[in-house]
Amino acid sequence: MVNRSPGGRRLPAHHAVLGKHPGRTMGYEVLRSSLPGDRAGDYLWRAAATGAPEGRDPEGALPWRVFLAASDTRPTPACARVETSWDGTTDGTGAPGYTWQLALFDWPDVSDTALTWTGIDRALSALPTGGPGGEEPAAVTVPETSAAELADLVDELGFPWAAGVAALLLDGRQVALTPSPGRPLPDVAERVRVLDAICSLLPYACRSWLSAATWTGQADHDLRLFFAPAVRQGQSTAVYGGAPPPGPRGDAARGYLRGLLALRAKSGDTHGLVRHLLAATGPATPAPEPYGTLKALREADLLDTVVEEIGAGAGEPAEAARVLQRHPADSLDDRRLAVLTGYLVAHVREARAGALLAAQWSGRLCAVLVAQVLAAGDPARSFERAQRYLGVVHAEVEPHRPGSFADLFHALLDAPSPPEDWAGSLIYMAEDQWGRATDRADRLLLGDEAVARTWLRYLLKNRRRSLQPLARLVRRAHGEGSPAATPGWLRFAAVLLGGDAEATTARDAADFAEVSDQGWRTTLDIAREQRRPEALRAMWPGLWRAARSDRTLGEAVARLVPADGRHDGSVAADADLFCAATGTGGPGMPRLAQLSEKGQLPAYVAALINRCASDGELRRLAVDALLAGPPGPRGWQVTEQLAAAVPGAFLGLVCDTVHDRLTGRGRPLADLDVPPYLMRHVAARYDLGWLRPVGEFRRAAESGAPYEELARLLLEAGVPGRLPAQLLDAVAGWTVTEGSGGLEQVARAMDAAAPGSPGLRLYGALTRDDRHPGLRERLTEHSRHQRAWHEAVLAELWHRRPGTPPAAVPAAEGERPGLFRKMGRVVPGRRR
Repeated sequence: MVNRSPGGRRLPAHHAVLGKHPGRTMGYEVLRSSLPGDRAGDYLWRAAATGAPEGRDPEGALPWRVFLAASDTRPTPACARVETSWDGTTDGTGAPGYTWQLALFDWPDVSDTALTWTGIDRALSALPTGGPGGEEPAAVTVPETSAAELADLVDELGFPWAAGVAALLLDGRQVALTPSPGRPLPDVAERVRVLDAICSLLPYACRSWLSAATWTGQADHDLRLFFAPAVRQGQSTAVYGGAPPPGPRGDAARGYLRGLLALRAKSGDTHGLVRHLLAATGPATPAPEPYGTLKALREADLLDTVVEEIGAGAGEPAEAARVLQRHPADSLDDRRLAVLTGYLVAHVREARAGALLAAQWSGRLCAVLVAQVLAAGDPARSFERAQRYLGVVHAEVEPHRPGSFADLFHALLDAPSPPEDWAGSLIYMAEDQWGRATDRADRLLLGDEAVARTWLRYLLKNRRRSLQPLARLVRRAHGEGSPAATPGWLRFAAVLLGGDAEATTARDAADFAEVSDQGWRTTLDIAREQRRPEALRAMWPGLWRAARSDRTLGEAVARLVPADGRHDGSVAADADLFCAATGTGGPGMPRLAQLSEKGQLPAYVAALINRCASDGELRRLAVDALLAGPPGPRGWQVTEQLAAAVPGAFLGLVCDTVHDRLTGRGRPLADLDVPPYLMRHVAARYDLGWLRPVGEFRRAAESGAPYEELARLLLEAGVPGRLPAQLLDAVAGWTVTEGSGGLEQVARAMDAAAPGSPGLRLYGALTRDDRHPGLRERLTEHSRHQRAWHEAVLAELWHRRPGTPPAAVPAAEGERPGLFRKMGRVVPGRRR
């Protein structure tokens, strides 16, 4: 039973005595004991091994006191004091009969409050002479010895001297405290205090294996620390009142000594150090544990030790967490707090420090973390650290402290002199990685153009992007402000997400797409994913500028507005023109052919006029595309409307293109396709005089005009020998289609209408060269058939065999030429 009293701790103390019966010749024996078995003898005989007084040692006068703990035979620690004394009695031989009195306290009783040898010695010395008797433990009140008393004595002895002795003990050495010449040793009670003071520089738990004595003779013993007249072989010595002893040999003991001296030099306070070491009461060990002792010393300056270890790259997460538990954040200066919290954030899972950081969370802690982020060295490292800190707070701290993520996030957004693009990057990262969006961040995006551009750049660059944040901002802007107050990039974003395409401008689209290098391509992809080809209208001017250095943008436009799909007229025109301008897809304007509603064509034309009216290159590209293949009715219609709407810009260009194609430059163009209004302008050119007669002949032939009409058109074009080659080509082509008989009828009509047999000479003009391969043979074959037929007719008329030369024509018949002339004329009328 341990009782606390105002004067100290009241503890049960076992007692025993080793000695002789006066006047007898028997040896020493345990005369009485309250301990069971031979337990008392182990301590008594071990103390008696220190020897007996010798008259030549004045400092060795009795009483001697020995303090014992564990031993090889008794590994369970205790706290025992054995006092050697002599009451003047002798044995049967006349030799002095010395007495060794044992007082033993159980280790848990004394270690519970770190009772020291000084207090125990004072308590036992105050008991009546002879001490307690009987077989039961006696209650002893042990006063507590203050750390201040022991610290003062350490300083009086000299801190380096006392620390050196303590380090030798930790190194497993026996240390003899020997007298200094000219300086007497103190009395026995003071010697106990000296021994106590030296051991106070070791953790209290070391007393579970330490032993000490106020004096020993020359006998062999195993005590650790003792006063002695001289050092024996194998022992270390420290001269009382002299210089510090030589250092220990072991690494741990040397490290311990360095630590003691460093702590004392750092703080200048022995008292705090002694107080800490006296509180280190566990664990008890039967022998020195140097590294465990080092750890206990480390606890004396745990805060700075851990901070220094972290700075040296040797920190341990669990130790950092332990320090912050012992030293709350509000008790630390900014430097220490920054090191500890920064390290814990970096190792939060290893240290399981989420709840600890949550418990310590404060505005100051946020500020410290922000300062660490900004001090990372460069913007990239700062952002990486911010990302790590926010991630840890989100995953580890927020569950214990709701709102902590927002605290740090907003503190980072408000950081003084942040790196460029800081806020926008953080806002995007917070939502992309952790789904964290805040009202404050949204307002910053809506109100700060630079922040918004950075945020949008990250959005467009992210291939796995989600458009939900963009949709949220669109909704917020729509609900809170007027369209005029909405940032332009966000107005265009609304179109991408389904809003009215008329509510945005080309400037808005450029503000959106030009935030990143590949922004136009990405924006086209978004529009395609959202099925919003209408967005192309606002994008067109910026896209065309970008296409000057990246023609492959046409492929993205073609994917957004497929050529085989049905689209609004203006969208189709924008896509056709852009793809034609960038050389994407096939020739022509394929989406024009897909327009299904009558009202879409004016929108198509209006869009082309809008794009091309002030851009000469686009006008040229548009005309080339419209006339790239057979334009067809819609193509000519669009061309006509363009020329009519902007005659100064389009008509001349259209005429040039038609002229080139009609004269063999570029893809051939059938003159039949050229509309009359355009024909008038083109045919006026000096080298296209043939165009009008060729066009008239072809249109007449195509419409099935009578042979006489075809003959009239040819006669108006000129004499056969001087007809334009293009007109002869048209006649030849018509002959192949119509047949040689048709040419014969036209020739007869020409001969009938004009003198000089122009129809006959037409045959010569058509076969003058090899321009029309096979035509000569075709016409020759027809004429031969005609001749055979006429010969057969004559034979029938003159009743002769076919092939017989006809007789002379009777005069009567020759006198009627007018009749035969009329019979030879072609019968007028339409061809069948």
